[in-house]
Amino acid sequence: MIVLLKEGMNELKIRDFDNTLVAPARNEAPNLPEGGIDLEIGCGVGLHPLQYCAKHPERFLIAIERTSERFSKFERRIGTHNTPENLLAIRDDAISYITHNLPLNSVNRVFLLYPNPYPKTRHLNKRWHAMPFMRQLKSVLRSGGEIVLATNEKFYADEAKKYMCSYWGFELVEDVELAFDFLGRTHFERKYLERKQSCYNLIFRKL
Repeated sequence: MIVLLKEGMNELKIRDFDNTLVAPARNEAPNLPEGGIDLEIGCGVGLHPLQYCAKHPERFLIAIERTSERFSKFERRIGTHNTPENLLAIRDDAISYITHNLPLNSVNRVFLLYPNPYPKTRHLNKRWHAMPFMRQLKSVLRSGGEIVLATNEKFYADEAKKYMCSYWGFELVEDVELAFDFLGRTHFERKYLERKQSCYNLIFRKL
């Protein structure tokens, strides 16, 4: 089935998500804490995961990075922080790992911090809010769970708000432009803020 969402003269075609077509994950399913987990997709070299786990020892975070170079740096960084017990670092494709390893209603919070915006019109279906996979990501999120999305691209923020609320049925609970003196959570965020570039932080809640 294809669902059409009209945007003026444009239509977004979103296919149903077929998990049988998703490649196997590199890693096996983890033992999940009863209270659920938090999840970071595309965590890079791990600056935010380590800060987050130190600040929130009561939460458990799975941080996923696909590229070997960035994940190697993340592993080295973990070593210097004595391997936090509430952090699981995974090198894998996020779509494969989440689809095959995470049960429904098991995630409390998802971080999508500065994903590739894929600005070309023909790449719309590669943006997280316009991907069929968003249906699966929503299904693993608990009721009341949140997706935290940060971007330095205004078009991306505006488009995400439209699709996440109007199509996927999330509630927008935070929509802020970060102050330039905000201590960035990622290296990208710190670089953008130092350059006085606008950074947008959005939080969507599953109803």
